[in-house]
Amino acid sequence: MVDGVRSYYFSRYGLAETLVTQFGARTAEEAEAAMQEHNLEEALEARIRQLMGEIRVHFPEPEYPPNSEVKGHQVQELDGAPGEQVGANGYFVRPHVLLGDGQLNGRYGFINSPLPGKEIIQRYYPPATKLSVGKASASNVKKTRLFALACTVTTLTPLKAARRTGDSDRGAVIPDLPLPELLSYLDLYLDLQPSLPGPTQATTNDDGKPFLLQNEGTFPDPPPGWTFGTLGVVAGIGSWARKNGFFDDAKPVLEALANRRVYVIDTSGTNRSETAGSHVATLAREGILRPALENAWKIQTNANEEDVQRVLRRWLLRFNPAYFRDFLSLRATYPRSFSPLFDAYFMPDYDPSLVSSARAAAQHINTQAYHAADGTGDTKRQNKQTILSSLESTLYDCDDGPELIARISVQVGRLTGADFPPDAQKFFDRTTAGELTLEEARNLLVAYMRLRGPTSNDQTAESEPQTSGEGASPEQGESEPIAEAADAESSDASPGASSSSPTDLDDAISDLP
Repeated sequence: MVDGVRSYYFSRYGLAETLVTQFGARTAEEAEAAMQEHNLEEALEARIRQLMGEIRVHFPEPEYPPNSEVKGHQVQELDGAPGEQVGANGYFVRPHVLLGDGQLNGRYGFINSPLPGKEIIQRYYPPATKLSVGKASASNVKKTRLFALACTVTTLTPLKAARRTGDSDRGAVIPDLPLPELLSYLDLYLDLQPSLPGPTQATTNDDGKPFLLQNEGTFPDPPPGWTFGTLGVVAGIGSWARKNGFFDDAKPVLEALANRRVYVIDTSGTNRSETAGSHVATLAREGILRPALENAWKIQTNANEEDVQRVLRRWLLRFNPAYFRDFLSLRATYPRSFSPLFDAYFMPDYDPSLVSSARAAAQHINTQAYHAADGTGDTKRQNKQTILSSLESTLYDCDDGPELIARISVQVGRLTGADFPPDAQKFFDRTTAGELTLEEARNLLVAYMRLRGPTSNDQTAESEPQTSGEGASPEQGESEPIAEAADAESSDASPGASSSSPTDLDDAISDLP
């Protein structure tokens, strides 16, 4: 029976959580010994009873001062009657609980029937659905009771990355890790608990309504909500470990998390799976990932916000040329914090001096466009962007590297008469000699051309790494205008044109294997 529990990601997580919290297992050997020596059904039932006291928080006062810090208390006596322990009465469900209000309350809700049988239903296992196999009506999937108990622990435990995802929805990241690595992950999760806001801590809004601080994330330094998944969890935990000086200890866990499939389960039913790579942990270690995620809202483009987040998330998850082309296909201006992100993407494949040379060429183009733009203030910035858009279109019109260098040199030279700096020569020589493909040369230029100068508000709490050869543009401290969306000239850069086109990352996850 245990093998069936260990073979599936959702039940395995609950099993590992119980082994860690009930028996102190930290290694595979300790876990095996605990499973041999103890009755697992009894241990899982005991853990579920403990977790029942961590579902709701109550704020007893009818009114609280607006925009203030308040503290409630965890509800030990749960009431599943509809309309009783609800927000209107000061009761709030904590963000790690993967059950909607309708699944918690009511005659047949979880609170009135917290221990499962053999049927896999949504109040114990949120992704479950009924199946009809040659029957007149659908029926619930049946597994062992041990399996259902382990799934229930996963549904209820606060020892998982979770957050509020909507007005009344909650989501969690469940990694598909082997049991030994899952034990290490949960051990790390126990270590980071003191760095989190307390489970009953809240702030009030303008109307005095409490909002639990952990709604933003049950892991440290959570980035914006759209990043929730592999990127957000690795960025947050990695930032916390980096600040506290023990990233090396956390690295194996974060690399395992980045390299394995994770499932993002949401009470709204919009579940998805993701797979990334070890580069995500590397970006977190170098302090690059979280600033990029935090500042993504500063990307200026005519594309809608959801499209920007989608292409950025997919590129960061895979970090490959196909998704990078997809990212560049939305013409935009990027915040300065993306410069080290581009460095991290290009450096493994190119000589660092070549990347620095391409950056110097791109910065020169950006600077000359600024000097050539007419007007002042917003008018000058808008005219500068028009010039850059025209130059970028030229890059996509070229048929080979030598033509790209020739045309961009002539057109930029006509703007102000200034020559490219000597630092750009290496990039020019390599491109002209055919050592860089047309697409490689174009991507290097376009990425760095789109960066805006450093600004006072383009910083995050986490210090950003310095990149060599980056000087401020003449408009340092000023925000860029909204850039134009990609035009027809960039259509050949879409991933659909390549044999290495990516597959959809947001695959639907099956209910059971």
